Amino acid sequence: MTNSPSSLPPVRIDYSEVFPQQAKDQPDPYLEIPEWSHPLTFFVGRNGSGKSRAAKALTRKVTDSRLLDTDRLVSLMSFHSYTWGANPVDFKGIPLGESDRTQMKQIARDRHFATEELYSLREQPDVWLKVAAFLKRALGRTIQLRESSGYLDPYVLVGGVEYSLFRDEGHGLRELVILLAASYRDDWSLLMVDEPELHLHPSMARLWLAELRKECIERNRHALIITHEPSLLRIRETDDLGGIWHFQAGRRPASLSCALFDRQRGEETERRRDQVAATLRKNPDLVSQLVFSPRPVLVEGVHDIAALSASLERTKDSEVVAQTDLVLCGGSVEVALWFEIAHTLGVDVRAVADLDACLESSVQRVMDSYPEVTRRYRGELIQEPPKTSEILKPLIAEMTRAGISSSPKDRANWLAHSIPAETAHPVRKEKLLAIWRDHGMWLHPQGTIENVLGIDTKGLNQAAQAASSPGPIDSVVDWCAYEVDLMGDVELLLNIAVERVAHSLQEAIRADPEAQFTAPVGASSIADARLVEVVPMGNGFHRLVVRTPASFKGYWLEFSRDTASSQLNLKPPP
Repeated sequence: MTNSPSSLPPVRIDYSEVFPQQAKDQPDPYLEIPEWSHPLTFFVGRNGSGKSRAAKALTRKVTDSRLLDTDRLVSLMSFHSYTWGANPVDFKGIPLGESDRTQMKQIARDRHFATEELYSLREQPDVWLKVAAFLKRALGRTIQLRESSGYLDPYVLVGGVEYSLFRDEGHGLRELVILLAASYRDDWSLLMVDEPELHLHPSMARLWLAELRKECIERNRHALIITHEPSLLRIRETDDLGGIWHFQAGRRPASLSCALFDRQRGEETERRRDQVAATLRKNPDLVSQLVFSPRPVLVEGVHDIAALSASLERTKDSEVVAQTDLVLCGGSVEVALWFEIAHTLGVDVRAVADLDACLESSVQRVMDSYPEVTRRYRGELIQEPPKTSEILKPLIAEMTRAGISSSPKDRANWLAHSIPAETAHPVRKEKLLAIWRDHGMWLHPQGTIENVLGIDTKGLNQAAQAASSPGPIDSVVDWCAYEVDLMGDVELLLNIAVERVAHSLQEAIRADPEAQFTAPVGASSIADARLVEVVPMGNGFHRLVVRTPASFKGYWLEFSRDTASSQLNLKPPP
């Protein structure tokens, strides 16, 4: 659902306003929002991708904008501060005296704290009534505003028990009160909330979001939500995709609508819109899975999910199973569609489809659009023009001679089982599948998921049961399962750390050539001693022996004061 007309102007944010250090090399703007046509706009993406920075830049661009930062509740707490940190103490409430109140409100505006929301409960009775009514209906709690010794000190009543919102309640209810008060206030045209899901049960976060959406629609206002919570991103209509901006480190933010429709025109746009709508009806969580998964795996149907899930649970550790998200798309055309969208957004993605996908013109178009694919077509298949349809021409001609019908299923079955072995066609097929697989698209060489599983009847139970035993499905799972292997990076970082220790000792040896060291030196020597043991070897040489981590215990390197950096490489124990 959209608002019309919008009261907000178009917004342009330059790199200098978000990532100043990158501004010199970026002539284009970092983010442009040409129109605010959605009541709710979402910024999504991984940590450190620029979402919060962009929101803060928006506060300087949009009049009557309001931002609640992730630290918004800090202003509702008290601390004793020390050089080493802070110690929480009881919070009396927010001050009502004019001087303190003015100072606190200014700090809240500068730091995007939540203090003003508490003041609005006292100063705007309609806000307090709506907040109180929501809490009563949703949680069965009553909130009372009390003043004590010049401070506003709200209390919560439930049953016959009453207690302080500030001193006796967890962050969750405080968070909800703040978010509700912010939504019901009338002094903003754009409300921005960074991670509203903090401290909230997902169902409470969704209830609040529904209230915010209603407020925006009824009063022609807009809200921007920065979130990592998949349940908040439930797409109702295809048009709502324009309100989702995906942030990726090293790239400009991209609207999902642009990723979907920017390259299409006329009938092609409508056809793609229909495809997107159909997939969202089948899987309303598709978009949230796409943007929040570590690496989504796009699949055609529920049978693929049943089989891959069974194989995953049998062959992989539980943490790998939990991190591998299988995303239902509905067919090979839809798999290719969302595969293309994911790449446009910069999402790391894998896709699994039946072999007949290579015969679909829309799937071919997607794969032909990637320079790495066409480069390998030229280099490995000596194909010019480098198009999938041209690569398949000799195979299709062979099918025609064999009397194979034009049905994609019949042709895929021929590709899987009947290519004449004495021709060059088997090599051509295998190279094509390898190129696609290396670029993230797995096609079952056996033909269909049923062929992979060795079953004749299509059913969820049959697929899961067949995959519960070792078989070709395990190769698919090995390829698409998401697993973070840290050992390579641990080894690299360990080498860097040990080389640094060696450099410190080299400097010490140059200052005192006769010295024999038995421990690291320098400002970080205590920490370094936990990492490596220093062993004097005589004749100006020392050996560093790794103590931890356990996987590299005993690795070593030897050096003198003249050893070049290029030779400071760890060796495994003998």
